[in-house]
Amino acid sequence: MTSRDVLPRVLVVALGRINAQDSYNNGLLLRNLFGSWPRDKIAQIYSSADNGDKGYFSSYYRIGACDRRFGSFFYNFKINQENLLKNDITYSNKQFFDIGIRRKIKNIVKLLFIDTGIYELIFCPKISKKMISWIENYNPDIILAQGYNLTFTLLPLLLKQKIGVKLSFFATDDWPTYLYSGQLGEPIIFRWLMRPIVKNIVNRLFSEVDAPFAFCQPMADEYALRYGKKFIVLNHLDSPLRFKKAEPHRIYSHEVITIIVIGNYNRYRWPLLLDVNDACHELHTQGMNIRIVVLSSSIEPEGITALSLAPYIDLFPDPGNDLLPSYLKGADILLLAEGFDSRFVSAIKLSVSSKAHLFMFSQRPIIVYSHPETGVARYARAMGWAKLVTNRNTNELIEAIRCIVENKEKSKSLIEKAYEVGLKCHTSDVNAQRLIEGLSFSKAYREYSG
Repeated sequence: MTSRDVLPRVLVVALGRINAQDSYNNGLLLRNLFGSWPRDKIAQIYSSADNGDKGYFSSYYRIGACDRRFGSFFYNFKINQENLLKNDITYSNKQFFDIGIRRKIKNIVKLLFIDTGIYELIFCPKISKKMISWIENYNPDIILAQGYNLTFTLLPLLLKQKIGVKLSFFATDDWPTYLYSGQLGEPIIFRWLMRPIVKNIVNRLFSEVDAPFAFCQPMADEYALRYGKKFIVLNHLDSPLRFKKAEPHRIYSHEVITIIVIGNYNRYRWPLLLDVNDACHELHTQGMNIRIVVLSSSIEPEGITALSLAPYIDLFPDPGNDLLPSYLKGADILLLAEGFDSRFVSAIKLSVSSKAHLFMFSQRPIIVYSHPETGVARYARAMGWAKLVTNRNTNELIEAIRCIVENKEKSKSLIEKAYEVGLKCHTSDVNAQRLIEGLSFSKAYREYSG
């Protein structure tokens, strides 16, 4: 008997498809976690983010009209959570609606119907004969749920009740706290209705979960108090060897001190890069040759305009996961900019940036520019792997940059500590084994693993 024989058949129930390759953080995380898992023992039910490739798992089921109440109406009008603004609303008398009016109508519908979550109450999920047939053919041992909206919180509960298998849960941020609360800037007109419903369904989910996973230790501690269960900790993961093998790739010559920032920049994050630009301007006037490289596949349109005009910032496309280690190793400083807005901070206080572990393995000094209560700032403060700037203050940024550039001992200490934390918490072996142990309830696996 081999480990392959005793691993359970997992059914992932998650909003976005886990493609064979893409830049989505959740996709990268699950591909890494299931890297050694037999592909024929992983399948997924999903509803969006299908990029058309063959997929990472063996089999997929996409939710359709038969899997929602009033599903035909829902899909005929192509109303979905991600992309309403790209779809056409068709009217019988189109000539009475110019493009501007139609766009305004779409915006209103999106704000009041999609962003508030009302659509999820009307078009709630149901288990169709087609879905059950697909599930029976796959024959799962355990469901891995992620939630993030009501549909994908309720559906795993319905499936567990219907097919009688074990249920696990794993999410990478505290969406039960912020979903339809207004913390991410969505309208709060129906918050009074939606939040009690969210809490009720989430509590039902956790009461039924057999294998609860938490993303990072702060989430595990908070969730243990909140939901009365012990949570298994999983973290973002990668192979240190992949970074050791990568040759540094510098954007500029060695005479230019290069700060690299990566990731997705929403309305709360991109303005912080302008603060870093201001800090670089001041340092330049003091004689330091310094520039900022932004590697990103997603920046808000307003942010692209503003950052393009910043004199010390250069925008580059995301080089992709395979090439990223070389770019990170070619930096002089790696910088994580999270946020200072109180609503955003409350939404990510249990989250850790998907870039933190990549920075650790790159063995370059790290600056975290963030409100002190974000998950990544709390993590850096507790473990000492970065230079922290927890006030939105250009002078403090200047001091942090100067400290790393001029104090070689401090820089060396930060690099060593970050790498130590990376090896302890973020390697593929450690996290993949925790996942296997959490999902494997079978007697065969317990006997195999001793």
